[in-house]
Amino acid sequence: MRGRAGDVADQLEGAEVRYVVRPSSVSELSALMAEAREAEMSVLPKGGGSKLGWLDLPPVIDVLLDLSAFDGCSYAPSTGNVTAGAAAPFAVVQDELARFGRRLELDPPSWRGTVGGMVVTGEAGPISHRFGPPAAHIVNATVVLPGGEIGEVADRVELVGNSICDLRWAFPGWPHPSCVVVETVLRTHPLPDSQAWVTFPVEQPFHVMNLLDELLAVHPSAIELDLPGMRAVAGTRYATGALSILLEGAAPGVEDRVRRFEGRGQASEYAPAWWGRYPFRPGEVAVRLTIPEGMLNVICYTLADAAGLPIPVRGSLGHGPCWAAIPADLTPQRLVAVIEAARNVLLARSGSAVVQWAPAHLRELVAPYRYP
Repeated sequence: MRGRAGDVADQLEGAEVRYVVRPSSVSELSALMAEAREAEMSVLPKGGGSKLGWLDLPPVIDVLLDLSAFDGCSYAPSTGNVTAGAAAPFAVVQDELARFGRRLELDPPSWRGTVGGMVVTGEAGPISHRFGPPAAHIVNATVVLPGGEIGEVADRVELVGNSICDLRWAFPGWPHPSCVVVETVLRTHPLPDSQAWVTFPVEQPFHVMNLLDELLAVHPSAIELDLPGMRAVAGTRYATGALSILLEGAAPGVEDRVRRFEGRGQASEYAPAWWGRYPFRPGEVAVRLTIPEGMLNVICYTLADAAGLPIPVRGSLGHGPCWAAIPADLTPQRLVAVIEAARNVLLARSGSAVVQWAPAHLRELVAPYRYP
């Protein structure tokens, strides 16, 4: 195996790496994958590395594939599709499309992440409420399989009779071998003529649910809630947070929809500072929540009661992800109790709570909660 030995344990969440290899072409990548399979070596593809902690990494990674050479981006006006290399930064792709008056109707919170990382983790942001997850935007993808075979996802989709490509199987988690997504073809759409955000203060989660039907009636591109946590005052629990909706379309129509909330919400052409950002900070346990409609207030109160302190919650009230940030300095017993309380409440209502990331010293403790 040609490559350089490297100690990049800090980049890979503590996993030991034997070799770092940077293929410069698909044929070279194919040969590397075949060689690794024959030698029974584990392989991990790496683009920007922003979401490696989301994966279940083995203790030792034999070969780290540096995909930085696959960072191209090409827009085809004839089809309206963009072809982006796995290591192409998502923000760079959006900037390139803006030159043509186009965009990907995607907004992953890892704005500095790569297109490959987004599609293989299914990372979705606020506007997935209206436009769906990354899988809904994929036209095709070139993939190198563990044995070195080169294929296109469109062939696979045609065989299984599905019209949506989901590339999350490319990183199935250790000990299963990884595929390598080399490039992805994605649908683009015209930039909206106008955008406006309307933001409402939130003191009680159940007030949000009372407003939801009215918000859905104006057909927002996203409905996002930011609750830094519940607090108790004189026996009553309050939440100091905000709810914001994004309205897009022709300027007259956007203005008309904004006027419906005049006097109740603050309108702006700019997103709130927290919009499209994860609520968790380094060192906190990130929990992905799937919350059935109308159940947000229940899970917010459940988290606060189980933890005995504010638990930030942020995410979509519609069809999109929601997140909780649990402090890592809780006792192990309390941390597990908070996670289990959320899981039990949501499971009983056809929802879920999954630990997406945790500090290295807590990974073994939370391992049973990494899956629904």
